[in-house]
Amino acid sequence: MQENSFKGLASRGRLGVHYFPNTAHYHSADLLTWLPKMQAMGANWVVLQATAERAIPEDFIRSLAQAGIEPVLHFQLALDGAADASALQGMFEAYAKWGVRYAVLFDKPNLRSQWPATGWTQRGLVPRFLELFVPLAQAAIEAGLTPVFPPLEPGGDYWDTAFVRGALEELDQRGEEVLLANLALGAYAWVGEKGLNWGEGGPERWPATLPYSTPENSQDQRGFRIFDWYNAVTTAAIGRSLPMILVATGIQQHGEADSVTTQQLIETLKGAELPNNVVAAGLWLLAADADSPEAGQAWFDAEGMPNAIADAALEPGRLAAHSFPTVEKGTEFESQISAVQHEALSHSLPAAEPLAASVPGTSRSIRHYLLLPDAYWPLQQAAAFIAQYQPTIGFSLAEAMLAQRVTLAGGLQAFSDSTLRELIQAGCQVENLPDMA
Repeated sequence: MQENSFKGLASRGRLGVHYFPNTAHYHSADLLTWLPKMQAMGANWVVLQATAERAIPEDFIRSLAQAGIEPVLHFQLALDGAADASALQGMFEAYAKWGVRYAVLFDKPNLRSQWPATGWTQRGLVPRFLELFVPLAQAAIEAGLTPVFPPLEPGGDYWDTAFVRGALEELDQRGEEVLLANLALGAYAWVGEKGLNWGEGGPERWPATLPYSTPENSQDQRGFRIFDWYNAVTTAAIGRSLPMILVATGIQQHGEADSVTTQQLIETLKGAELPNNVVAAGLWLLAADADSPEAGQAWFDAEGMPNAIADAALEPGRLAAHSFPTVEKGTEFESQISAVQHEALSHSLPAAEPLAASVPGTSRSIRHYLLLPDAYWPLQQAAAFIAQYQPTIGFSLAEAMLAQRVTLAGGLQAFSDSTLRELIQAGCQVENLPDMA
């Protein structure tokens, strides 16, 4: 049997983040808001919710990849057999062409609530799930993607470790060598109310634990160290471990996210002591809409303002370095800069900074560029901004693409999607200049 190559291990760190828990935020303007936040978090991966009905826009996917953040697509597919491999083949091929590698297929098939009313019986559940999973996984492989066996509810109505082992043994018995050689495993690495080390060592350290039975003074897989248990299960089933992607990593069981635990978790993920088959771990959760049940667990609100967890977990100044600092009307700062506005207004279009010298620590020749929609844009509207940040100013896209940081004057509506895409794909840190349109 071909050995799985653990794709991606050598190229990037494990730390990632879940994007919104829905599919409503995949526009270019969303990327301008959220890409800097992901960069501030140091994310190398982002888990995106995907559907079979509509593809995430190419620009969104490519821009993330260009910025060094690898998307993992989690397809939330119904367990009713409606997802057809032939229908999804084209979408899989497009995603692979755009730079996607990992596609998680389905979610929590070990929960009764995920199945149609007539579809759930524990007897024969694993083979029936494989009848749904295998054709899609094969289509993903044919398209150039790595299919990810879905994360299961830790514990669950059908005990998750038993489900994983049964599925892998069944695939092995069916002779699905190509699938197993290309398969990755998803896992919910929840923290709940347990410490990060709950279950560490897996069944070898806690041999008294059995499905549906965790004796007193023993521990089980229902925590962050779930990968120790799944590695033991996969080795027992097929003789080796599989690449693993952790999802909803660090989620709390009740209430809002715990900043202390999150800090510990981030340090753990950045460390080297975890098994090397743990490819990526998506922290829960970048942002959520205000009316979402997950809003209290998000690092940022839907407008991009940091919640308590972001304030506590991000290093001082890191978020500011990746965000546009707004100037609030009526503040002391606005009064202080008003004195210099007149001088700024007396200039039409300041000369660009010399292009020859690179910004220290980067390959960029311009530190900060204020990109105007055209030569007639009323520069006085940005006088306060210019006085404070002294950017290079112009309306040349080619010149802006040489900048480390680009601020868009006139609002997002003043620029085409292609302009935004080119700036992001050029690796620029792109920001919007709000309330100046």
